[in-house]
Amino acid sequence: MAGLRTQTHYEVLGVHPLSTLEELRAAYRSRARECHPDIAADQSKPVSGIDMVRLNEAWRVLSDEQRRHAYDLSVRMPVPEPQPAPQTARSKRESWVAGIRAQVIRLARLAGRSATQTMLTRHPLGPRASYDEVVEQLVAVLAEDTEARVRSARAAGVAPLDLGVAAVLVGIRSEADQIRRRSSLGIDVEMQMAAEILDRMWDVLAHELPNNIPAALGGNPNLSRYLTR
Repeated sequence: MAGLRTQTHYEVLGVHPLSTLEELRAAYRSRARECHPDIAADQSKPVSGIDMVRLNEAWRVLSDEQRRHAYDLSVRMPVPEPQPAPQTARSKRESWVAGIRAQVIRLARLAGRSATQTMLTRHPLGPRASYDEVVEQLVAVLAEDTEARVRSARAAGVAPLDLGVAAVLVGIRSEADQIRRRSSLGIDVEMQMAAEILDRMWDVLAHELPNNIPAALGGNPNLSRYLTR
């Protein structure tokens, strides 16, 4: 039926998209108890219209890091091109840029979370809280100068629906250049964390674009390698 929207896996579990694995597991178990026909009080009415098949599929996808991040990126909202409207061209443009900026923040935070998980399982430079703090700082930086970064992405041949992803990559390259310059004054643990996160964020998001686009945007900055040479 027109107008209906399929629930996301997060909505099926009843959790926030930024929930931890532990929170996802708790939500899955709780919903499973409510949905299971051997336990549910009213077998003909599963909770919120959700059955075990949908619940199990949501848990299968979200409980695996790689499947989860591929899913997160696949359900991102498309970025619309500006359309004529009974409002000023400037206000329409500002709304459009604001939409892309919101997408940049979401994508950067998701990629940063993926990078953090990878770093924590390999050779952590600090606790999760420290990584989370660095990620939020980077998200704020990557959300700056959105319009200029979109222009750079378009110049590289990025399609309209990929502008959000590409704008993050342009921002990663810009911030990596800034860190390179600051590193001449000394390198601390936070700078090393930021370098590793930026490199990993690039890899996570670059897979969402045609093969030629990441290279056109400058390629992975390989900042962590630069700081440790």
